[in-house]
Amino acid sequence: MDKLIGFIAAALLASPTLPAAATTHSSPTTQATASAPAWGPYYSPGGQRAKAFGTITPIGEDHETLPSAATLTVSGTVSDLTRGSACGWAVFGIATINAAGTRVAWTHHPVRTCAFRAARKFSFTYHRVYQVDLKVCSERRASKPSIQCTAGNPAWRTLYTSPH
Repeated sequence: MDKLIGFIAAALLASPTLPAAATTHSSPTTQATASAPAWGPYYSPGGQRAKAFGTITPIGEDHETLPSAATLTVSGTVSDLTRGSACGWAVFGIATINAAGTRVAWTHHPVRTCAFRAARKFSFTYHRVYQVDLKVCSERRASKPSIQCTAGNPAWRTLYTSPH
């Protein structure tokens, strides 16, 4: 079991898409606080048609057993900066580690607003979180973001990686 946990941790560290030792990333215009590091504002690629910003609060980071935060809360706002039928999306990629420490699972958590310049507030919590990524998009009104919005390209930003 210890070898499997070590293997998973080594695989996560060796991944070229993961920073080696980062906790949160913020833009130069924001200041991170000790209790809830700020992220953003981040805009949709190609013209600032949507905007998102907020904070991340990791609680109970356990690095002896698994490189993860026991509980992680993401809070913030997303805004649609277009007139018309487009919506602003903040799509979060959440990497969690199962209780046994044998598997990392990725899930998307999208947040949408279609009201012009009216910011939508959001807050959600996940457990045993290893990493949180964000992509901001501006797309047509739909029940979920398109494949173009969730595709793995350089527009994804890493907001949090559990230190190890």
